[in-house]
Amino acid sequence: MSKSISTTGELRKFLAETILEVKSGKIGLEEASRITKLAAQINEGFYSELKAQRVAAELGTDAKPLGELPIG
Repeated sequence: MSKSISTTGELRKFLAETILEVKSGKIGLEEASRITKLAAQINEGFYSELKAQRVAAELGTDAKPLGELPIG
């Protein structure tokens, strides 16, 4: 896949395509395992940002848009 993944929907589509490539023998289980572990880390980031937005909303403060949460 030469195109970048920029939405959660594109990430899901990529993972579904990876499953089909494993099934067809196009990629191996080890490579697919590495891909899914990386995707899990990305999903953890999504979850963390959503949780931060929920806390900000509960506190009545402005939440940063998804993808703009400072890490420093």
